[in-house]
Amino acid sequence: MQYTANTLEQHWMPFTANREFKNEPRLITRSEGVYLWNHHGERLLDGSSGLFCVAAGHGRKEIAEAVYRQLQENDYSAPFNLGHPGGFELARQVAAITPEEINHVFFTNSGSEAVDTALKIAMAYHRARGEGQRIR
Repeated sequence: MQYTANTLEQHWMPFTANREFKNEPRLITRSEGVYLWNHHGERLLDGSSGLFCVAAGHGRKEIAEAVYRQLQENDYSAPFNLGHPGGFELARQVAAITPEEINHVFFTNSGSEAVDTALKIAMAYHRARGEGQRIR
């Protein structure tokens, strides 16, 4: 496919100078290991691990197979008043490798979510101790 500003018009990309990008697109069409390939067939080193979310590399067959097996067994269960064995097993494994005094795990999807949750846990701790007005 020939990529032009017209063929790319409908997608408004985040954190990107869209007009400039669409005039000279930089499209990734394939990835494997630590490499990406653009739409010209040029191989590029993915030095940021796909914005730090593919540290294990792209296209790892064993990871894809593990994900596929899990999707067949249980693709999702909401974490509110429900649980699944995999979450408890992962929490046990994480707790086993952390310092002894860190023995509980709360999973989140992002860094901002983790910080927000940590603040809420700290505030709940102080309320439970009768110091609900404490914010520092």
